[in-house]
Amino acid sequence: MRSKLRYVGALWALSLLTVSISADAATASDVARALRVRITDTFKCENLQVSVVPYADQNLTNQGRFHSITVRADSASRSGIAMKPLYIKALDVVVDMSKLFAADPKVDTKSRGKTQLHIEINEEDLTEGLRQAQDVIPDLAASLNGGQITLTGTYRMLVGNKFKMAGKLKVVDGAKINFVPTAVKVNGIPVPVSGVKVVLAKINPLLDLSTVVMKPRIASMVVENGKLVAR
Repeated sequence: MRSKLRYVGALWALSLLTVSISADAATASDVARALRVRITDTFKCENLQVSVVPYADQNLTNQGRFHSITVRADSASRSGIAMKPLYIKALDVVVDMSKLFAADPKVDTKSRGKTQLHIEINEEDLTEGLRQAQDVIPDLAASLNGGQITLTGTYRMLVGNKFKMAGKLKVVDGAKINFVPTAVKVNGIPVPVSGVKVVLAKINPLLDLSTVVMKPRIASMVVENGKLVAR
């Protein structure tokens, strides 16, 4: 209990430090700490590291412009789905300093240059997240292989119950990954995709990076050997 109170107290103190810093006096280290706090507000992270590299000109720092910002974590999870690992690096990043160090701080990336993204989601973590996202398939299981995703389980809203749904992943708006079914079977018999609209509405998007720091865009995805890898 004491350790938990110390942890909460440390976060509270760090939050006070963040908001007490003037935007025009902040250093790269201050920005890194502020970003870390905002990330942990949204994601549950393991071994989170945030690195902010400034330009030599202090005036650029005051304007919120940095040579690079790197975010990495062994694990970052939200809504039950864990990314293991999470890696984002952006060059020539411009952050709205007034918003980052406001009383109600927010991360607003005004612009960024070349950005590297690497995230991995294994099928065990995807299965756990999808089970939390809906209640019509309590035993839902996800399989990632051969460029597609397969969902199996007991669908309470269909007669016969045992179903298998195969499909592909689609990037929406550059930051969201949706599951798009191509075939649905109940007890081995094909049924229309329209029969699973309820579960699709609950599980999509599988992943949403629109709230991630620097708003990285997904350029490519690979589904193979039990993993989804997005870059």
